[in-house]
Amino acid sequence: MTNSTDATGLERSLAFTLKHWCFWQAAQLPETSGWPDGEILPYNQGNADVGFLPAMQRRRLSPLARAACAVAWRCRSENGDMPSVFFSNHGESQYYFEMLEALAEGEHVSPSRFSQCVHNAIAGLSSFHSSSYLPYVALAGGTEGLFSVFLEAGGMLLDVSRVLVVCYEQPLPEVYQAYLPGSQTTWALAMTLTRAGGAGRQLRLTREPANGPALPENGLPKLVQAVIAGQRSGSCRQDRAIWHWRLDDAS
Repeated sequence: MTNSTDATGLERSLAFTLKHWCFWQAAQLPETSGWPDGEILPYNQGNADVGFLPAMQRRRLSPLARAACAVAWRCRSENGDMPSVFFSNHGESQYYFEMLEALAEGEHVSPSRFSQCVHNAIAGLSSFHSSSYLPYVALAGGTEGLFSVFLEAGGMLLDVSRVLVVCYEQPLPEVYQAYLPGSQTTWALAMTLTRAGGAGRQLRLTREPANGPALPENGLPKLVQAVIAGQRSGSCRQDRAIWHWRLDDAS
């Protein structure tokens, strides 16, 4: 939950109880010991396992949607249904790039393809497949980067007891890669967060205002790397701030 704000009105520090986390990526991971109270799903030949869904629903999911739905499903299985915050910088980039190419060639856009590439499509699919009737928010990248999910979750936790956050990315189409840093593989991370001070590990984040551009992250974001590597503290430079994080054992 939130503790204080800075001169810009943004939260300066946030604290949560981390109940569970789940990660998957479309590349083999070395043997690693991640943060406690979580799991890394099997590589499964580069396809996130969504065997909990009927075959017809599985076939309609893109690789990125499969990844996000798989980790979200595991957190909901552990902690029940809850409101959710989904985050991706670029979302289903392969779909909207194909649409732009089709438009440039004078072709019509497929309505079904359009519905799959809107930014809240994956959040909606996850909610639908989980039979969830609770609110969800879909965020895009901004000056706070991945840490915007924690700002949103902190606000939600003023009214609810727990929140699911899901972050996910995939490689951009090749034509964009010379201009934008980004993920080298498809990945997704989900966390179940409750109010600070509850039973469980305490996740604390602090925002330090700073000028200058964000440091490029080619690959997994630093916080995601820390989760799967078991690194309990660290920091990351964004456009207007430096975010610091720390995971403490339950008091």
